[in-house]
Formats: sequence, C-alpha cells, structure tokens
Amino acid sequence: SQFTVKIVRETKTMTNYSAAFFAVALAAATSRSDAFTAPLSSPRTRLSFLSSSKTETDGAVATATSAAAEEPKDVIPDFSSSTQPMDESSIFSGTDDDASTWQENLESLLAPDTAVAKRQIVLSDLLNAAPEIQESVRTALRERKIDGLLTPTQKRLQEGTRAVARQITSDILPGIAAVAAGEQASRNGKNPKNPVDVIVQDLPTVVPKIGSRVLNALSNQAQKSLEEFQDDIKAGDPLRSISRIQEQTAEFQKEAKNVFLETPEGLVGPQYRVVSKHEGYEIREYDGYTVASTSMTKVEEPYTMDDLTSGGEAFNALAAYLFGANDQKEVMEMTTPVTTTSTGEMRFYLKVKEGGASFPQPVAENDEIFNEKGSVKIQDIPAATLAVAKFTGFVTEGEVERQKDALLTSLAIDGVEIDVPHASPVPHVIFQYNPPYTLPVLRRNEIGIPVRMTEDEEEEVVDSV
Repeated sequence: SQFTVKIVRETKTMTNYSAAFFAVALAAATSRSDAFTAPLSSPRTRLSFLSSSKTETDGAVATATSAAAEEPKDVIPDFSSSTQPMDESSIFSGTDDDASTWQENLESLLAPDTAVAKRQIVLSDLLNAAPEIQESVRTALRERKIDGLLTPTQKRLQEGTRAVARQITSDILPGIAAVAAGEQASRNGKNPKNPVDVIVQDLPTVVPKIGSRVLNALSNQAQKSLEEFQDDIKAGDPLRSISRIQEQTAEFQKEAKNVFLETPEGLVGPQYRVVSKHEGYEIREYDGYTVASTSMTKVEEPYTMDDLTSGGEAFNALAAYLFGANDQKEVMEMTTPVTTTSTGEMRFYLKVKEGGASFPQPVAENDEIFNEKGSVKIQDIPAATLAVAKFTGFVTEGEVERQKDALLTSLAIDGVEIDVPHASPVPHVIFQYNPPYTLPVLRRNEIGIPVRMTEDEEEEVVDSV
C-alpha cells in the first residue's frame, strides 16, 4: 500500500513540475531580464499576426485546391495524414469574448495534433499574455502551490491521481487482502467474491456459453473480411482494398489515441440535452434508446461492482453479440458508454440503423430459462431525466457509494426532487466511457440518479426545443 501511494505521489510530482517548468520557461522567454518585476514593453499584437497568418493560409489553400483539380481521378489513396485538408474555420473562429486562458493556450501549443497555423496564433497569444504568466508564476512561488500553473489536462491528471490513490488504498487493496484471507468483508450486505470461486461456479454453463459466442463472433468477422477481399478481386479494383486498409489503419490510430483521452473518439452514444448545470453535477434529459443487455448475476443474487469476473463475463457476452453472435451474423459498431445498473445489469447502446431497421436477435441457449447470467436480450430504455456527476479512476463499489452519497447530498441542498417512490431504494446507473486500456487517471465515469424537473425547467426545455 505504501509503495503504491509513493508511486502515485511521484507521478503527480513529475506532472506538476512539468507544468511549472513550461510556465517559468515561457515567462522568461517572453520578457526582458526583469521578467518578474516588469511587464513587456511592446508585445506583438494579435491582429497583425492574424492577418499575415490568414493570408498565408489562404494562399496555401488556393494552391492545394488548384493542385487537386489537376490531379487525375484514378490514383492510389494518399496514406499521409499530413496531407489531409484542414478546417480553416476551426483556426480563425476565435473571438475576444471566448478568449482562452494562457494555460489552455499552452496546452494547445504543446499538443502534437495542433495545426501549424493555429500553433502560430496560440504562440502569439502566449507572448501577449507574458504579464499574466509572470503574475501566475509569482503567485505560485509566493503561495508554494503550482495549481495555477497547470493546464486543463494536467489538472485532470492531478485530480485523477488523487482519486486513483484513494480507490487503491480504500477499496482495491483491502478487498484483495480480504479475499486472500478468505474473509467475507461485507459492504452494505454485498460480499466480495473470490474470482476463482466465481469461475468454478460458472464453468459448467456460463463460461462455455460465452466462449462459444466469442469464437463465433470472431469467425464471422474473419469470414466477412475474406468475402470483402474476394469481392474486390472479382471487381478488378485493387484500389478498394487499399482504401479499406487505409480506413482500418486510421481506425487503429484513433483507437491507440483513445488510451490518453478522457472521452474516446469515433464512438456514438445515447442522445441527451443538458437542462441545467450545478456545482459538481448537471441535469440531463435523455431520449429513449435501445440497448443489448445482460445480467451480471444469477436470479435474485446480489451484485457488487468489485465482482470483476462476473462483469468481464457480461462484457464479453455483449461484445460477442455486437461482433456477430446473433441470428443474422451481423457485425455492429462498438458504442459508448457501457452502462451498469444498481440491479446488476450491463447494457451496450445500439446505434440507430438507417431507415429504422430492426436489430438482430441474440443467439439463445437452452439453459437461459433457468439462469439469466450470460443471457443477452434487446430492450428499449424509456426517456428519462437524470442528475449526472462525473468521476475518474476505477469504478469500485466504495467509489460508487461515495459518489452517490455526494450527489444525493448536492441534490438535497439544491432542492432537486428525486424521481423515486416514497421509502423505496434510490436506483442509479454507472456510465463508463473508456476502453479497459485507458489510463485510470484519465478515465471518464459518471453516476446518474433519476430526478424530476420543476415546471419552470420543463418550460425552458420546451422553449429551447
């Protein structure tokens, strides 16, 4: 436990010092020798810089457009990402009203995927912000706190590191110790299970059932890829295969990038509208949507978020359905978030098909009438209004309880009514947006509780629609 906390502290220290280093370097590079006592005498104006940058960009766009017009149509697709067209409006759409802070500009400057033209503009803004940077550095030195020097991402890393440290020391390590010692440490009547015991119990029925579905899904994907390749050969158009390989490469690069993103790119989820924002949470109005769902427990068996084995089995069962373990052997897109309910149900959002076509039915097993675990079903989730709070790190049973208590307290203070019958347990849902390989300190998790909107809020929603 002490070793884990030490690693977390060292990681946080390195992250914070990197922010401080860049801030001090900028303060020194953008000012005179008396950087910490006097502002810049004649900073460059952004207006003239914008003018020259936009003129150069217009010329580059015009040149690229004329070159594209002369290029023959039948050419091998370009694999270089640097030649992709750039959205000029994303560079010059900024106004003085929505000016970024110097910390946000520093993050944009250091981001590897920032366009060259935008990088130049951001650098100009940082030069003009030298007095503000110097004041931030002086404040950090005076108060011995570097929080004011951190970029938005570094602040999230700091908060995520603290959350992960709390989860490891308060939930994960004590749970491992309890299981190793053979103890049944109860948390609100939910006992942690030994993963080996879970596998032994599920080995005769659940494991073979899910395993066969996963193998069938992989076989269907391989068969589909082979058929597409054969169709390309029959069509006599090798460029189609090259384009498909290019698309797969881009998808792989995007997936690799998701390791470091709070919210993964390229995945769709349920539609919702933010009705109002409050301190620590927001009220969302969700439209109705369709999911593939499965139970993570047997009938009338309690569930805990610390039961990773049962959660993994449920995830594999739903993933197998998406990847072809259905009556039509159809491969569907992965979506986000993965939803877990307080009753032990896991859900995958199903992307709406063109023309409103129906979804394929899951492959059924004979024993599913006796055991819900591993059984996949398609169900419609009705529209709902949820109070949603965001948290990061691991989704442990202890962290869920802490986040739920904090959200219920905030709702009570703000006078928000919970949409639950009197004297009934308050249900919740957990949204997990990231793939398992995303760094824990960057993961986006959310907890949602059903609430009722006031008449004024309902009128505001109607007016906005």
